[in-house]
Amino acid sequence: MGLLYHISVVRSISMSVRCAIALCAMILSCGTQALCAPITNHSVEYPYIIYVDSAYIPVLDNEEFQSVAATVIFPVNKTALPADSPVLVELNDDVLPMLNSDSIEALRIDLRGAASPEGTLPRNTYLGEARMRALLNFVQNRLDVPLKDADMRMLSEAEDYLTLAMLMREAGDKDYDRVKTLCDRYLPAGRYDAMKRELRALDDGRLWHRLLSTYYPQLRTAQLVIYCKRKTDERRVRPTHLPLRVFNTAALPGKVDFTFGPKRYPRRELLSVKTNLLLYGVYMPGGYDKWCPIPNITVEYYPLHGHFTYVGTFDCPWWQNYWGHKYFQIRNYQLEARYYLRSGDIRYNPPGQGPAFRGLYVQGYANVALYGLCFDADRGWVGEGIGAGVGIGYVQKLDKRGHWKLEFSAQFGFFTSKYDPYQYENPVNPNYRDHLYYYKWTQSPELFKKRQYHHTYVGPTCVGVTISYDLLYRKIKKRGASFRSWEWY
Repeated sequence: MGLLYHISVVRSISMSVRCAIALCAMILSCGTQALCAPITNHSVEYPYIIYVDSAYIPVLDNEEFQSVAATVIFPVNKTALPADSPVLVELNDDVLPMLNSDSIEALRIDLRGAASPEGTLPRNTYLGEARMRALLNFVQNRLDVPLKDADMRMLSEAEDYLTLAMLMREAGDKDYDRVKTLCDRYLPAGRYDAMKRELRALDDGRLWHRLLSTYYPQLRTAQLVIYCKRKTDERRVRPTHLPLRVFNTAALPGKVDFTFGPKRYPRRELLSVKTNLLLYGVYMPGGYDKWCPIPNITVEYYPLHGHFTYVGTFDCPWWQNYWGHKYFQIRNYQLEARYYLRSGDIRYNPPGQGPAFRGLYVQGYANVALYGLCFDADRGWVGEGIGAGVGIGYVQKLDKRGHWKLEFSAQFGFFTSKYDPYQYENPVNPNYRDHLYYYKWTQSPELFKKRQYHHTYVGPTCVGVTISYDLLYRKIKKRGASFRSWEWY
């Protein structure tokens, strides 16, 4: 077998000839089955839109696919769609509105995601698949009727030596034969590590560095080809006797990872629930001398646009030991707004690329609290107060899709409170024992007024190590929301 290809197609050949070659290859692979009509590509402006007049959709080999595919090039080590990509502008403004028209029906989308060889193989595998899914979600979100899983063919190429060799051949590169020899030797067996190791060693690394600057930026891609038909038939017949293939798998040596796209309606996180793990380890000294975990729950709301999210927190320790005269009872309600330095706007973070709002953020908050604290029979305080402050934090995902996240945060602010001290038994008449709690007031009861004491604190107000889970999602292109466990994504 040659290096990469079964059919060699010169780029200057017209679209109709290329499609005819692909059709002939499919006929040979499928026996003597006859096709109803040849495929045609009537879209001069968009070569990646292929019109078929039959229910039989051709299978393009790697070189044919590369010659017509729409290609989005990514920055190194990035999976977010680049906002300045002309392909995305063309898809958004022209192609996808055309597919939403009444005269054209999208039958299938072939997608391919790839990474350049530098970096580790697991990282490159992730980059290739993430880039492919980013482009898929971009298309699906803009189709009035998103395609089903069966209408998508997806291939993730971790280290795209195939395209590297093709680019070198087309450029007439003097080192093409050496790279081709390595590909023929290692790729059929899937020995990517050996391929990379020997390629790095050629010319004491000089060839590797030249390829890195000349060709590798063109390998960090997500590509697609869309097969369409004009809506002239009332029904669409799908052949059952054709093998399921993606491009030409015989021309792609090594391990091939075939995956399917997301469900019909992609989703975006709407609400997450979280809890501060550090507050469950609180110990109260100074005579109280007990562990007092502080149950707490936080809800964060994620908009579709901008940098801001909105958060509500409720802390509710309610511990008491009547005979020991120990109470640790607090009701704290807090609202905050967060500003993430990395924008969570859906235009730049389509669903499927992990949490939209992550990384470093700053916050402003305000809170109100009611409390009752008692250390022993003679030392108790009851009151309420308000506070406000600022904070900083960092959010990182824990799993691949980002449903679980870990947060680190710190807050600084003030809390001002009005309170009254209290004690066990009557302070006016110590001989009167009714086993009740009284305000610490030894003067005439008619002169007593509540909340005669005031205290203000300024300093650190909270430190957090928080675990977060995306509980509720909004459905894109469809009204409503769903719980994480109710709908797969």
